[in-house]
Amino acid sequence: MANRSYLVWFLSAVSLALLAVVAFNAIAERIILTHRAGPSIQTVSGFERVLKPAWLESIQPDVVFVGSSRIRDAFDPVLLDPAFHIRAFNYGISSATDYEVRRLVQDAAAHPSVKEIVVSLDAFTANPAPGRTVSGFDELRLAVGPNGKPTEQRPLWLFTSRYLSGGALGMHALALYLLAQLHTGEDAAARPDIFEAYGHATEAVLAHDLIYRGKRTFAMNSWEHTELRNTFAAVCHKPVRLVVFFPPDNARIIDRYEANDGPGLAVFKRTVIADARAHNARCEGKIAVYDFMTANPITTSPMHNGQSDVYVDLVHVRPPVGVELYRMMRDPAGDLSR
Repeated sequence: MANRSYLVWFLSAVSLALLAVVAFNAIAERIILTHRAGPSIQTVSGFERVLKPAWLESIQPDVVFVGSSRIRDAFDPVLLDPAFHIRAFNYGISSATDYEVRRLVQDAAAHPSVKEIVVSLDAFTANPAPGRTVSGFDELRLAVGPNGKPTEQRPLWLFTSRYLSGGALGMHALALYLLAQLHTGEDAAARPDIFEAYGHATEAVLAHDLIYRGKRTFAMNSWEHTELRNTFAAVCHKPVRLVVFFPPDNARIIDRYEANDGPGLAVFKRTVIADARAHNARCEGKIAVYDFMTANPITTSPMHNGQSDVYVDLVHVRPPVGVELYRMMRDPAGDLSR
């Protein structure tokens, strides 16, 4: 009898703990999705691989930005939505691999609400192995599998991601903390100390970052090229516009890319343009290509009062710059695939 009573007590305690976790995550998600500054949480580094597939399902956007932290930092729906009268979603994840980006594009393209997907091409460089993913990336959370077929029992996986996972608990707690730091009417741009995407690079930051990134190249290998083609194929039979772009990394690091492997960078650019044109000749879903990895007003922008209005570091631009980038990507005159 004593053993039975203990078992009942134990199961009751576990059940109550699980219910508390589910309740906290459900309430937190609701607050994040309805808070005025809630979309800015999409620019925050954390457990984004766990929660962003679920947030995509809840938000049902019409424009999705996919890629690494370059995407995550640059495109804040709080700025984009009113500027372009869209419903944007930031699907940027830290250190996204080529395979992960392809899978996120497949996920976005599987949602009928999505009409445009914007992808930064930096994910198709520097991948040490094909098919690589980073911890926390679970394909069962995505709408379709690698073959494009619907994921079985996906509602179950999304429920566990949203309400039962440690990643959800951590990200929700972080998000609520950040939102609580904002005063009434204040947005993320007013608090670069906690919303780091809105920070400003200094000369010291850029110099340190140049040492860190100075030996890097910006070229595409064979398996990255395969994943790029797979990414393009994901929209071939979809009524979706896919925009891919070479990111506006600071001119100092672009010079290093040129010095370390200039021919590789040139081939990368030519290959993307050629593949996009071939795709557009046969597919319903069209691809546009934009190149911001050039000497332009963004990449050569000067410092003002000792800090940059454009960069957080050498490769991450601030969300106001993301608005200007997207404005340029809506102009067909700059599309290199035409």
